[in-house]
Amino acid sequence: FLLYRKENTLFKAAKDNDVKSLIRLLQDKNTDPFAKGTVGENILHVAALYNNVEALVAILDVFPFLINEPIDCDMYRGETTLHIAIVNQNIAMVKQLLAQHADTENARAVGTFFAPGKEGQYYYALGEYVLSFAACIGNEEILQMLVKYGTPLHSQDRQGNTVFHMLVLHPNKSMACKMYDFLASLIPNETILYLESITNKKGFTPLKLAAHEGDIIMFNHFMKKRKQVYWAFGPVTSTLYELTGIDTWGDELSVLDIICSSKKKGARKLMEVTPLKELLHHKWTHHGYKYFLLWTVLYVLYTIIFTVCCIYRPLRPAGPDGDNISMMVLKPLNEAYSTKEDFVRMAGEILTVLGAFLILLTEIPRLVHIGPIKYFGNTVTGGPFHVIMMVYASFIVITVVLRLIGHNGETITMSFALISAWCNVIYFARGFKLLGPLCIMIQKMIFGDLMRFCSILIIVIIGFGAAFDVHFQALNPTIFPYFKDFPITIFTLFQLMMGLTNLAGPPDVTVPDIIIILYMVYMFFAFILLLNILIALMGDTHYRVAYERKSLWKAQVPA
Repeated sequence: FLLYRKENTLFKAAKDNDVKSLIRLLQDKNTDPFAKGTVGENILHVAALYNNVEALVAILDVFPFLINEPIDCDMYRGETTLHIAIVNQNIAMVKQLLAQHADTENARAVGTFFAPGKEGQYYYALGEYVLSFAACIGNEEILQMLVKYGTPLHSQDRQGNTVFHMLVLHPNKSMACKMYDFLASLIPNETILYLESITNKKGFTPLKLAAHEGDIIMFNHFMKKRKQVYWAFGPVTSTLYELTGIDTWGDELSVLDIICSSKKKGARKLMEVTPLKELLHHKWTHHGYKYFLLWTVLYVLYTIIFTVCCIYRPLRPAGPDGDNISMMVLKPLNEAYSTKEDFVRMAGEILTVLGAFLILLTEIPRLVHIGPIKYFGNTVTGGPFHVIMMVYASFIVITVVLRLIGHNGETITMSFALISAWCNVIYFARGFKLLGPLCIMIQKMIFGDLMRFCSILIIVIIGFGAAFDVHFQALNPTIFPYFKDFPITIFTLFQLMMGLTNLAGPPDVTVPDIIIILYMVYMFFAFILLLNILIALMGDTHYRVAYERKSLWKAQVPA
């Protein structure tokens, strides 16, 4: 457990349990009781490491102040003799240390070896406090001794985790459940309720931490503890469950919220656990579905009104001041609202603007409250669609400003707002069993497969676009208008890759051979290779989503 290399006579006696030599050396006035080994351990740590109870007693008889001295190195900082004795499950040594008032309240192993993260190896298996060590080791006798000697049960480590949190995080779930019940049997019910209500720095109680980790074994264990049989008649049983901390009502970080926001696949399986399964079914069928359907109908009607207002926006003939392309131009503001039809359209426009401001007033506070990563990054809660919703509302506000100043640029923002508004209708497909998995599939393909494909495609098109542009610079741009400059060349290559056009040029004009070669290489790489990779990626995404479609749709319900 410790890297022990440097051995002087004192350390060797402690290691070999040579009590006679140890007593003789300890009584020597030149002996330094604070001498450190390779990793910052003292002689008491060495005696505990090698399970030498006699040597440990002899050292404490002479230097009792060493009992709470921690190891002093970055890796094992804070670890005391009691920690080591508990890890070794040396019951006699633990009894001896507790009898001599070893610190059970403040002793914390805080070295990198016990820290959560990549460097730490044993945080999730041991924790920091001696009580967590005993519980996570799984030794009931040591745990009982610690509780008997008044070890604090509410102590929280750097992550805010208590001993109950640590048992939830323990990798051995069957042992963790057993130790959880054993520890609970040693303390009064009132104390258990208090300890199970303590939250860590992320706001998780032990129950909520199990939900966040997607730990179905531990979560099931908690549910069984909350179960009370109300009545039984033959094979039929009526059971009551305590829903405190589970339901969303009155709790901003309930179990249902945690399951929706968790990125771990195991979290979705928790929705099949009783009573969550029954609770979700009841809330959705009696309240959620009707509420969601109402919002869907209202939003579709709102979008239709906005679309009609855009189609019938105030235009007038361009007249002699117009160009050869534009036949109609936007009416000035003083002419835009003069007829009966204009006022009907104005009512729709006012409704549209009020809706946009309502969206911003509801989305922005929630964005600030929970943070952009959690708000936009969770697929289950429709994160990407929140972006579309806010973009739509922003375009509406910009369009209003442009309309007031009479700028023709409103056409651009209005078109983007229309696209955003209708794309966001997909968000409401989540509530329907037939369309919910399709909604998830679209999100995963756009923000997963398509984003990766586009990042590679941009590099390829820029590279080949520069190569084509170098050669077409020397050719007549009137003969090859689709390659006359770099931006148009890029657009032409994109059309070629999508199969929307052929290599443009008059049939009677000879194209240089190098351009033909570049074209063939480009079409092979961009059209054949990259597009087929995209199709394969989307096929894989479709398979994964189709396989999980039932659990994915159920995750939409609490969201």
